[in-house]
Amino acid sequence: MTTQTITPALPAEAAPPRDRTRYLAASGVALWGAQIGQVAVPLTAVTVLHAGASGTSLLKTGLSLPFVLFGLPVGAWLDRVRRRPVMIGADLVRAAALLTVPVAAWFGRLTMLQLLAVVVVQGAATVFFDLATQSLVKDLAPGALLARTNARLATVTQTALIAGPPLAGWAAGLIGAPTVLLVMAAGYLWSAGWLSTLGIRERPAGGAVRRHLLREIGEGVAFVARHPVLRTVTIAGSMVNIGTAGVATLLPVLALNELGWREGELGAFLGAGGVGGLVGALAAVRLAEGLGAGRAALLVGGLVAPAAVAIPLLGRPVPGPVAAAGWALVMLKVGFDSVLMMTFRQQVTPVGLLARVNGTMRVLFTGAVALGAASAGLLAAAVGTRWALGASAACLACVWIPIALSPVRRMTALEDHTV
Repeated sequence: MTTQTITPALPAEAAPPRDRTRYLAASGVALWGAQIGQVAVPLTAVTVLHAGASGTSLLKTGLSLPFVLFGLPVGAWLDRVRRRPVMIGADLVRAAALLTVPVAAWFGRLTMLQLLAVVVVQGAATVFFDLATQSLVKDLAPGALLARTNARLATVTQTALIAGPPLAGWAAGLIGAPTVLLVMAAGYLWSAGWLSTLGIRERPAGGAVRRHLLREIGEGVAFVARHPVLRTVTIAGSMVNIGTAGVATLLPVLALNELGWREGELGAFLGAGGVGGLVGALAAVRLAEGLGAGRAALLVGGLVAPAAVAIPLLGRPVPGPVAAAGWALVMLKVGFDSVLMMTFRQQVTPVGLLARVNGTMRVLFTGAVALGAASAGLLAAAVGTRWALGASAACLACVWIPIALSPVRRMTALEDHTV
């Protein structure tokens, strides 16, 4: 078997360690804020406005819709500009939008329409921030530093996934959900301040010639479609999102309604997945360096992902703790991929296309989440919860197959080799 050797080109000069630390801290605050907000905003709707399930569902849609609508044009635009000012501006917009909620609530003027508008603004600003940060990191940490920086970001993300929602619930009970949003706004302001202190010199994102935006969007989509590594990353990531969205949709129904679990038991089950994701993110770089990046991605997927089959068998015949361990292994794979797959796509994408590629993938991945949740609900109505949950689990169990059939399995090094 031949091995694809990555020969690095002359990389950009790495930013000083202090800049990378500040960048990670600022991005971490933003990531934590996003996770806390997913709980604090619906809690505000419920506790202040007495909203029901339809209202909270509308807020969730309002938060995710901007990624589908704006991901492609924002990605194309970001390939024309410097990314750090965009991230700072997005933080300031998010802070300003959130500040309106506690102020309106304290004066008794908060409405569902205002809360929905704030959520949409939050989602749109997050599109700009997330796509910019995924592109800026390549200038901040070129070469072998890229995977390690991605690993640290993934660790922060997994930690936020584990601790963010319970922290938001605890804080909302202690100081009130609107006040939690006030603290989030302060966090975004802090993030903007730290980003403004970075001394990084960004490489020019695009060329001097500016063409029609739709043509530039098409170039990003076409690059993803043509490149074998990016196609693999897209297919595998979409399978993960379809499967995890299906499990997230159906597992509460199975556990609470059919098995009679309490909410705390379901929380512990899901928490096991968060721990698994954190372990995967922490171990990704070390395994990739020891086994080779592509081989590690294939082996971890092939050995771990099939544990997903335990999820639809929860309670009958698989005991809860065993199924929770299976879910933890699945999420270990997800955390592992959050480092390696991000690094792979940053490796093979030229700087002038990076934001467009990230935008294209973000749209596809967000669409995969919506597809996974909707198809799981429809399938459950047709054939039952366990069978539908089995289809979602099967999607997760097979996520290693696209890697096995692609050049990704032959990639050896986690280094930046584009210009």
